[in-house]
Amino acid sequence: MERTQTDRQTDLPLLTKHQHQLLSQKIFSVPTITQTITEGAQNELEKLRAIWIWLCHNIEYDVSGYLGLTDKLCSPERVIETGRGVCCGYSSVCMQMCQEAGIECQEVSGHGKGIGYRQGQSYQNTKSLHMWNAVKLGGHWYLLDACWGAGRVDMDNKAFIKRYDDFYFLTDPEDFINSHCPDEKEWQLLDDPIPLEEFEKRVLKTSEFYRLGLTLLHPKHFLLVTENGEASVSMKFTKPVDFTYQISQRSGCEPKAVNSSSGLLTVTRESMRLRLLPPTGGTYDVMIFARSGNNSGTFSWVCSLLVECPEQEPTKELPENPFLSWGLQRSAESLGVKKCSNGAEAAVSETGSFELVLHTSRPLMMLCELTQKDLDSSIAKRCLATQIQSDRLTCNVLCPYLGYYRLSVFVRNYERPQDGFQNGGNFLLHCTGGAINLNELFPPALSTACGPGIRTQDAGLSKFSHTGALVSTQQGKCNITFQNQQDLELHAVLFKEQRKRLGHPLCRHVFFTYNSSKVTISVALPEAGVYKLGLYAKTSTDQDFSLLCDFVLCNSSGSSWPPFPCTYTAWQRGSVLFEPRGGLLEPLSWVLFRVRVPGAQRVSVVGEQLMELQLSKSRVWEGEVFTGASMSQLKLAASGGGGGSTDMAIIMSFDVLSQQNEM
Repeated sequence: MERTQTDRQTDLPLLTKHQHQLLSQKIFSVPTITQTITEGAQNELEKLRAIWIWLCHNIEYDVSGYLGLTDKLCSPERVIETGRGVCCGYSSVCMQMCQEAGIECQEVSGHGKGIGYRQGQSYQNTKSLHMWNAVKLGGHWYLLDACWGAGRVDMDNKAFIKRYDDFYFLTDPEDFINSHCPDEKEWQLLDDPIPLEEFEKRVLKTSEFYRLGLTLLHPKHFLLVTENGEASVSMKFTKPVDFTYQISQRSGCEPKAVNSSSGLLTVTRESMRLRLLPPTGGTYDVMIFARSGNNSGTFSWVCSLLVECPEQEPTKELPENPFLSWGLQRSAESLGVKKCSNGAEAAVSETGSFELVLHTSRPLMMLCELTQKDLDSSIAKRCLATQIQSDRLTCNVLCPYLGYYRLSVFVRNYERPQDGFQNGGNFLLHCTGGAINLNELFPPALSTACGPGIRTQDAGLSKFSHTGALVSTQQGKCNITFQNQQDLELHAVLFKEQRKRLGHPLCRHVFFTYNSSKVTISVALPEAGVYKLGLYAKTSTDQDFSLLCDFVLCNSSGSSWPPFPCTYTAWQRGSVLFEPRGGLLEPLSWVLFRVRVPGAQRVSVVGEQLMELQLSKSRVWEGEVFTGASMSQLKLAASGGGGGSTDMAIIMSFDVLSQQNEM
């Protein structure tokens, strides 16, 4: 008996043609209209289909009659003449037209969850107020409701909204019983008819629920009672579906809207789960809306439930989620996100930090947003450090307050900056301990590209010793090594927002060593705290350095390391300083110098006297130098390095402390 959507659409031009003919001739006779609209029908189904289409498109629901403002019109002739009627008007016209067409038809009275229905409403000992039809085709009975097929009533504006709904034509009795309960059980057309009490408990599902192919897994009845302050709704489906929801608390005559933080919605490719977390004790109406995942149209109401919260649970103060769904978005895979380290449930941390990893099918760009009830937006930016690699995205999160956070991730194709960012997922974070001090957040103005990633890879840098964005040291010193395959000119900038004690500039606490293609960035930090180390590069044809990535250095050491020696442009690739590594030398002391300078013919230390270093068998220039009492600097010079010049060039300098050891 089923007809395809294409078949149904072909009925509409015929309807328009017949409608104009009958209206222009002012024909209101049931036999004449029936004969006209069924002309050419090949069987009972086609005749019934013509009657259904005509009813749904020519009769409007009589709202004023329903409200008692005018007489209700039920007789077929008056309904056809005025073009309006209540449910009995539709059913009576349908029955007479079917009789004229030779189709066995019955009017069925009963209860309908339509105009004015409220969940929990009892129909016990009340007169039924709705009517629809049962028709017999091919020896079997079927159900239809032309009144509901024609449209719906907007009671707020007391108006009928024409909205053709084909769902109520020959509806499956298993679905029909959720909204229509006949007075006589045999007209349920079910093998096992349900009692009125069960009908009252059934979840109200709209026609859109079935059109989208939804299956309600939980609950079986409309009423949910919270346990430990929670209740849940779950559905499954076979085609992509997007969801949203609305929660309102029953309070007096007017419902009180509840914000989205009272629900945690999770949508995957095949299922939906909505955790309901009422903020206080009471009764709540929940409306669930959905739309096909293949379009960006409006959401349609699909079902409603009622939630009873017997007693108030401690408020969880969940963050608002304007994107509603938690976990990865259903569309995440099409955006290039394959999987995620976090699910829809809250990720719990007792240390005040989180790491979110998204595995990607192609290079993506990422932006992140962190919110919490006490978190200022400017502070929130300093709680995030993101790393962008060709096959994964990583977001490191710091939590300065206990409680719940929302972390939203937005992505786009890395190679297409013209594409807009789209929400790929929203994650609930719960910090239960170890909240981070505001003075220990990430440095301000971090790049979106922290740690090795696509930028460093494209620049030809590889084999990093530290593959993440965060580098922790308990000694206050660290070495970051990598391979520089394209012989880039490199530069690093060390930054700390606030320094407790002033000393040498932070650039003196970073030292580069080049050994063939291997690069070592040595860092010796002057005090504890959080630093930003920016790595920059340029080629021989570039005018300016470009940022490749930022490292976040977390130093928990109380030691104060001295600066490195100051290097100059003559410090060539392949040069290695073995001793002394510190840039501050004690006065009146002998210091061993050991340095490798490729191609150098002569290496000297310039102080109170000129001290020539000697070349060892291992090609290292060595010698002991006396710092003296009057010199503030010792300078290391070399000749013959690089271009083969015999002139001495300063390659680095060391500061000599005063005799009072003042830095």
